[in-house]
Amino acid sequence: SKQPSDFNSIEFLNNCKVDLYEDGVFIETMPYTVSDTLSGLGWYISRYKLKQAKTYKIISEHPELGVATAEEYLPYRPFFTANLFQHADSVNDSQTGIITITFNDSALFKDYYYFSVYYRILKPVVNPTTGDTTYKTDYIFNIPATSTEAPNPINYSRTLFSDNNFDGQNKTMTFTFQSKYSVVNKKIDLIVEFAALGFNFYDWTMQQLKPAYSNLNEGQEEPSNLISNIQNGYGHFSAYSSRTVDIKIRWFPDSLV
Repeated sequence: SKQPSDFNSIEFLNNCKVDLYEDGVFIETMPYTVSDTLSGLGWYISRYKLKQAKTYKIISEHPELGVATAEEYLPYRPFFTANLFQHADSVNDSQTGIITITFNDSALFKDYYYFSVYYRILKPVVNPTTGDTTYKTDYIFNIPATSTEAPNPINYSRTLFSDNNFDGQNKTMTFTFQSKYSVVNKKIDLIVEFAALGFNFYDWTMQQLKPAYSNLNEGQEEPSNLISNIQNGYGHFSAYSSRTVDIKIRWFPDSLV
């Protein structure tokens, strides 16, 4: 068990008993899996298929370090619809994107969410030897999205929010983002992701989203010791369920390229 002020290297312990529980019912003892045969480093892995709307708990026992526990609720994967109202195109390749999502919030729980957008593109790659052009799939991430109802002051790639202002309602939210378009890409898909978060996932992430500021010429920044949700340990155990919608922005069949 390491504390935030302990900067020594991490020890991987292969003699723990790590049990997985689902809604309080024992599922399995997770086996230790070696990832590096030379050093013996590894981790404890469960092959059990997790289920939505269940609470999962890990209990780890060690003969010298005692017992460490952590638990988190895995929410339902949220259903939603997405409508794109504005996007960059061949005429204006830097136009601001405008998109809405609509979803039903549950009145039974305190709910936490994140919204994000990214791109999947098919971009040209020229063979330097033959001069032939082929196309490969690539992704463009880290695209901040903002909403008047879910501010994103530090331009994080995921916009996090809770249902404080719409608990139990059918909700529509509008987000803006810097959309991207290039005629050199054979295909452009906008991927819209919407996720329901366990509280620990939401809380852990929010702790790390500090307001942007410059500490130029002010020396080293103070370390940020995040609050752990592991009892008798330090770290992070959390869960989320996400769903994506693909929106075609540009698509050219092989015969037209």
